[in-house]
Amino acid sequence: MSLSCRGLAPCRCCVYLNTSLVSQFRYPYEEFADHVKAMKTVQEWEHTLRFGHLGREQSSRANTARVLEYFSDSYGDQREALHKAEVFLSIYDYVGRNASFFSKKGLLERLGNTLFSVEPALLRSVHFAFTLPERPLKISAKSILNLARAFRELELPG
Repeated sequence: MSLSCRGLAPCRCCVYLNTSLVSQFRYPYEEFADHVKAMKTVQEWEHTLRFGHLGREQSSRANTARVLEYFSDSYGDQREALHKAEVFLSIYDYVGRNASFFSKKGLLERLGNTLFSVEPALLRSVHFAFTLPERPLKISAKSILNLARAFRELELPG
């Protein structure tokens, strides 16, 4: 799976949605993975109903608007849409902020200035941490690395 730092990718410029939603909505990894796949199309949207014309701009702000539009269109309950969009953007941001560390550990490869190839085990690990009912305020990259190694081990046959 690949992530792009043009606002959809994890980076320091990514906007956090500051909400107080309780984790009442389950967000399984498979659902998250489907959203990651959909971002290839969503990233190309030039117009949204909620935010208007975005053009081809690939800034953090434009791509956050696209993500919010996508999630709002995907769920009937707008609280669920906002919650899942927040988790989704937080995961992207976390991976981007820790890209150098994960790259050194072989879980992420930079394909260019704004594009990453991310191991599924790493995405699964970050998703797991960000969907815990009582998510810690600070999530250690080393803990995520250890979890990713465990997921990778479980994925390998034999």
